[in-house]
Amino acid sequence: MSVEFVRPTGTPSGHGAFEPASKGGTASGGFTKLVDNLLNDANTQQVQADSAVKGLALGQTDNLHNVMLSVAQADLTFRMILEIRNRLNDAYQEVMRMQV
Repeated sequence: MSVEFVRPTGTPSGHGAFEPASKGGTASGGFTKLVDNLLNDANTQQVQADSAVKGLALGQTDNLHNVMLSVAQADLTFRMILEIRNRLNDAYQEVMRMQV
């Protein structure tokens, strides 16, 4: 009799959404991939905002609304990543203060 990992309902198998830890005792890299994707997305949005501002300054576009939306979206993404970092740091500090 073998025991298999039970996937949550509604999650297609094979997409790696909820994979168990590998047998070596290390995580499957889901959190690392999540953080990597967040940082790549934030970088992409920052580059787009910079190019939009540059285009506005050079007169290549006159749509100030889209430029401001791009800058605001990049700022919001950066603030979200900063808050995630702060909360992870607080959680780490709390764990380190625990008595064993």
